[in-house]
Amino acid sequence: MIRRHWRNIFILIALCADAVAIAASGVLAYYLREFVPGVQPFPIQVFIQLWLFSATVIVTLWLVVGLYRGAYHLDTRQQYYLASKAYVYAALIILSPLQIIFRGGFPLRSLVLFLTLVPILFLLGRFLLNRFNLFMQGLGYGIHKVLLVGYDDGETDVFDRFEGIPELGYDIKGLVTKTANRRTRAKDIGGVAVPQFSFTDIETVVKQHQIDRVFIPSPAVVANGYAKLVPVCKKQGVKLKVLSTEADKLLQLARVYDIAGITMYAPPRYNVEFWQNIMKRLTDIVGSVVLILVLSPVFFATSLAIYLESGLPIFFRQKRAAIKKGRIFYFYKFRSMVKNADEMKSGLFEFNESDGPLFKIKDDPRMTRVGRFIRKFSVDELPQLFNVLKGNMSLVGPRPLPVGDYDRCQENQEFWDSIKDRAKVKPGMTGLWQVSGRSKIGFREMILLDLYYVENRSFLFDFEILFATIPVVLFGKGGY
Repeated sequence: MIRRHWRNIFILIALCADAVAIAASGVLAYYLREFVPGVQPFPIQVFIQLWLFSATVIVTLWLVVGLYRGAYHLDTRQQYYLASKAYVYAALIILSPLQIIFRGGFPLRSLVLFLTLVPILFLLGRFLLNRFNLFMQGLGYGIHKVLLVGYDDGETDVFDRFEGIPELGYDIKGLVTKTANRRTRAKDIGGVAVPQFSFTDIETVVKQHQIDRVFIPSPAVVANGYAKLVPVCKKQGVKLKVLSTEADKLLQLARVYDIAGITMYAPPRYNVEFWQNIMKRLTDIVGSVVLILVLSPVFFATSLAIYLESGLPIFFRQKRAAIKKGRIFYFYKFRSMVKNADEMKSGLFEFNESDGPLFKIKDDPRMTRVGRFIRKFSVDELPQLFNVLKGNMSLVGPRPLPVGDYDRCQENQEFWDSIKDRAKVKPGMTGLWQVSGRSKIGFREMILLDLYYVENRSFLFDFEILFATIPVVLFGKGGY
């Protein structure tokens, strides 16, 4: 049980370790204040209240930036970067309002001492935690038995990555290639002889070595001929992951914290997914009702502005789906274009600035003046809260696309077969695509982001994405 759930256990240990570091910082700051010149005496109750407020802000921001979700898959440098980024914001959030509210009438120097000690003890705790993880991996906890698939010599980079970051816990058992035969049973990678197998051997090798991960280092989402791996992985309950140039780019701009790749297929976890779906649905109902009530003035103002500029209808209704030939539902938005926008669309395909079934034009001539504003700040998306309340959509999930646009996408059947996991969850109002660049992200990159979300979905991940959506909407980043 512990071996199977070591990743989740380790994340919980990391959260507890950070809590201990923050608590120790508070205790040290209180007793060391006597050695700091100019500190005025104050009741311990005051300091405890300030410490609890500060600790809550720090941990919340560490949760929001994904420090704990990525604790097991990130190297220490990336963990420290995320922690420091969130910590700077936390320090500003803690000090600024307290200065304004109390006008200096609180133990500022003691609080600064506390905020100085937190990163020191955090670094010490994380160093010990990572050493502990390596020790446990030596005992077999958190170790994944891996096969690499040879493609354009990309397996060399993957091998070096896995060997250079032992914290990932990947034990490479062999290399699968189309060219392997009885005379080429090993390949030299960086001075290491890696066992080599053919595709006809793969099912036997998976059983023999108890493989639980297969990686495809590919310059495309799915390379020709490799789709045959999918049924084998499904049958044996193995996760099939793809590492590609697209995925590497996404690591620079999205909340993709698993540097081992984007999962193309994951064995179903029926018990986990059942409770996840119940919690997600409850969150969607409560969240959509609250947002509809809070944003009702925005609904009224937007409806009035659209009516005054171009009359009825106020809303735009369109058939959409998560995947090609997937479940179709009616998708609602505030109308941001002229009434005959769909009829004009066929004459604008040559100006499309995106790819695949995505259709985006920065200066779309069909847009109304009100439409440009509400599109930039995503106000046009608010009616989808009723889709969420109805159960067609979720607050967070893959972006549904117009049914007609799928027919324009010139992708082979193998591509469509490989992305069916995108339909495992309900389409969302927001998602990784929206918080990672929106209109600047291409179709294939969007698909990879969605597949990553499907594999890693959790309440924590939804929490991150919802918070990350706020600045995207407020500043109109990437929207048109």
